[in-house]
Parts: sequence; structure tokens; C-alpha cells
Amino acid sequence: MKVKILFIKSILGLCLLFFVSHAALASAVEPDANGVYRPIIIINGEKQELLGVVPPSGSTLVPFRAFFKALNIEPQFDNNSKTLTAKSDETTITLTAGKRIATVNGENVALLQSPVISEDQHLYVNLRFIAEAFGGNVDFDKRTLTISIDFAVK
Repeated sequence: MKVKILFIKSILGLCLLFFVSHAALASAVEPDANGVYRPIIIINGEKQELLGVVPPSGSTLVPFRAFFKALNIEPQFDNNSKTLTAKSDETTITLTAGKRIATVNGENVALLQSPVISEDQHLYVNLRFIAEAFGGNVDFDKRTLTISIDFAVK
């Protein structure tokens, strides 16, 4: 009798596991045409058309010009030194491609992921670092690959 009950519980457990994992896969984000999973990026409630990528480091990288355009900040890029400088009223950041140290208002800050220049010569920067440096609150939903960034209204 105990063996029968254990057998039935095992079957029910496997069925439950199958249905739960199937439901999770059905709601998962689909890769793009190149097989790359791209996060959905929402800034202040508006979905952005930013082509973010998630490298093995786990940090989301976005093309800097498009991201700063969404923030209404005009960044400067020095092509010789591969250095990006962006300024708002209260914040100035400087990043250099391939370097894991940035400056925020003159203070050195260690980066989890250095800025990267892609094959098509676009500079990709760490989304969370930039958003938080400019006062944004970043939230990440791993299940849907959705990144929500909210900036305090001034």
C-alpha cells in the first residue's frame, strides 16, 4: 500500500513539474532572429527602442547614444581616446572603452562591466551604472527580461 501511494505521489509530482516548467517556458522571452535574448527597457513608464544585449557578465549593455537620447542628455565621445563624457545639471560621468574604472563627478568608480565597442563600432555601456549615476531607480524582472528605470520627477 505504501509503495502504491509513493508511486501515485511521484506521478503527480512529475505531472506538476511538467506543467509548471511548460508554463514558465511559454511565458519566457523569445530570442531575436539571431538567437540573442534582448531585454525590454522601460524608462519612466515608456518602452524604449533600445537594442540592449546581455553578455556573459550578466550586465545589460546598451548603445550609449540611444540611451542618452532617451534621457535627453547630449554625450560627447572622443574617438581618439574612446572616452565618453555625459553631463546633466548635477552629474558628470566619464567612461572609456575597455576600462573598468569610470568617474562620477570626479570620483573613481569601479565598473562590473567595462564599456565595449562592437564590431560595427558602436560603444555599448552598462545600463544600470548609467541609470543609477543619473539618479534612476532600476528594477529587473528576470522572467520577462524587463528592465524598468524610473527617474525622480524634479
